[in-house]
Amino acid sequence: MHLDSTDWLVANGSPLRLVPVTSHEQAVFWVQLASLLLLALLLGGVAKRLGQPPVVGQLMAGIVLGPTVFGEISKGGFAWFLPSGSAVQSSLLLAVSTLSLAVLLLTVGFETDITLLRRLGRPAAWVTAGSLLIPLAAGLTAARLLPAAVRGPAGTPLAFSLLVGIAIAASSLPVIAEIVGHLGVTRRDFGQITLAAGTVNDATAFVLIALAVALAGGGAVPQLARVGLGVLVLGGLVLVVAQPLADRILSAARLHGPDRKAADTHPSLAVYLVAAMVAAALVQLVGIEGALGAFVAGVILARSRFGDAETFRFLSQLSSAFFAPLYFATAGLEANLILLRQPQTALVFAVLVVVGVTAKFAGSYAGASIGRLPQTERVALGVGLNGRGTVQVIAGTVGLAAGIIGNGTYTAIVALSLVTSMATPPLLRRVVSRWEGSPEERRRLDLEARMAAQTLVTNDGLVVLATSSSAATAALDLVRRAWPDEAPVTMISTTQDERAPLGDKELRGGRPIDWVYSADDEVADAVSDALKLGHGAVVVACAKDSVAPRALLAELLPSATVPVVILPAAGDLISAAGEGPQRLLVPISASRASHAALELAYSLGERDRREVHVLHIDTGPRGLRSWRPGRLVPRRLQAQGQRRVADAVLAEAMTMGRAYDVDVSAAKPSGRAFEAGLAAATAMSARAIIGVRPVVTGDSIYFGEVAALLMEQAPERTVMVALPS
Repeated sequence: MHLDSTDWLVANGSPLRLVPVTSHEQAVFWVQLASLLLLALLLGGVAKRLGQPPVVGQLMAGIVLGPTVFGEISKGGFAWFLPSGSAVQSSLLLAVSTLSLAVLLLTVGFETDITLLRRLGRPAAWVTAGSLLIPLAAGLTAARLLPAAVRGPAGTPLAFSLLVGIAIAASSLPVIAEIVGHLGVTRRDFGQITLAAGTVNDATAFVLIALAVALAGGGAVPQLARVGLGVLVLGGLVLVVAQPLADRILSAARLHGPDRKAADTHPSLAVYLVAAMVAAALVQLVGIEGALGAFVAGVILARSRFGDAETFRFLSQLSSAFFAPLYFATAGLEANLILLRQPQTALVFAVLVVVGVTAKFAGSYAGASIGRLPQTERVALGVGLNGRGTVQVIAGTVGLAAGIIGNGTYTAIVALSLVTSMATPPLLRRVVSRWEGSPEERRRLDLEARMAAQTLVTNDGLVVLATSSSAATAALDLVRRAWPDEAPVTMISTTQDERAPLGDKELRGGRPIDWVYSADDEVADAVSDALKLGHGAVVVACAKDSVAPRALLAELLPSATVPVVILPAAGDLISAAGEGPQRLLVPISASRASHAALELAYSLGERDRREVHVLHIDTGPRGLRSWRPGRLVPRRLQAQGQRRVADAVLAEAMTMGRAYDVDVSAAKPSGRAFEAGLAAATAMSARAIIGVRPVVTGDSIYFGEVAALLMEQAPERTVMVALPS
């Protein structure tokens, strides 16, 4: 039965809870989505080619499809595309727009680094205060000077002043996030401060919007009290409950996915989306724009050690391709720039632009000055925080619906968003184009870039498999010295009484460590489950006086999906890591495993200030015994080729060492001199780290001739690194 949405229908004596829309309304809705998305993507691409962030083109898509262009070209077509007074049609489009904003802010939350903001605390706090309070005061003052005719029918002086103050004072978090992301400065100090200030700007603006609506309706005091109490309660929940709860849910989602034997592509996707919606609902019930709750959810989820980087990337790509263009295009749909021809609308627009840009820059600059930030950073913050859009559109839409402002003022607010969003990127690019930041910031950015490019030593965490307490202690010491403090560890032990190392504060550092007991025949499954939690490497540590668990390694290595670090006799690694002139020896070739071994050696050398000695593995005609020259290539040409390879490999190793600020020495002995050099280096109590490509046959594992030589000479000081094939 076809039901008409305009009727109050009753089925079986009960009112229908879900009233269906007509076929015509559905058809218009799909045309709206397709048109807005297609034009937003096209104009976003054009804006990007012109050096603007895509958000500018996406806003322009709404202007083109709105009354400014389409409404003037074809009044009949526009009336069909966006029918006036159709609550159902508007609700369909606004519902999708609201969801799009929530997903957009969820992904913005992923990029916000609370730890970095805490470190930047004083400057971030002053910039946030200055960028909000000074332009808000200027906006409230300017609104009082505007003629009463630009207000709506319910626009009391105070309610109107609040909305104008919001339009002038509030930076738009989605817009400035798009701008700093487009310019590639999100991880810069000023980029993070910009996002932090934008977050507080948005939160304050949403509270003031609620207050303005309450003032228009005569219920200001109860509304403000409800919002204030709700913010306090939700803030307490976020500080106390949210992070542990997110960790537990994400851990369960990744560990108990649909397929426990294979890694799910996005095991956390449902958790992220549901968390964003729940947070949005809670914040909306308080009286603040619900999408801000999705942003808070993104911040919390990104901080979880069980977060899934693949899911982050997937949601970010989905937001860029669908949700963000659709939201910004819809935001520009109701603006009618033709109204700027009217003197009163032009006056409002001029006041908004002049007062808004000047006061926002002055407030941000003043806050950065009090925070003692560098001059260039002060200017960059003053320019960057002038990005507007989302908050202004929300404030204008709400104010228009509540009768606080008229159509002309709404258009002026949207035009302000367009002008500032278009002007901000080129100005900001000009300010920061030749500014690399402070030495401390450059070191942090270099470290982040290095960590992102590394194969073995990353922030993703580790699974440590130890066969005894001494082996666990040695493994944790290696992890502490080589891996970042924020990298979590899951410790798997085959004996239930081997938790002693976990109580050592020096070994733990600040990193979270989970202990798991596993029977011998279930270790492989325990490692597989632990890897589902997002760990990026496995460390297998064997007791000094025990036989290496070859059966376990033979099962782990062929199916490994992450690097495996093997400590075959770990008992003496603690003493080997003590103070003294100890060197790190790294026999290398052109293999990926050798590169990973260098990562580990240089990370240790950087932390402990050890010299790293790189020894090229000679495989020439008179090299290792296992090498046999081919018959078709003369020995002389083979030797020349080997020398060129050795030079290139050692040059890359030296360059890599300089990036770590580590003292590196290199040698490329040939023939028997290689074995002699290897023996001499190990005799000097050097820890040897070697990349291997194990060959597994049954329970037998062959790690290569160089690894075998090291195992014969100093097994307790040998570390092997194997990469997945």
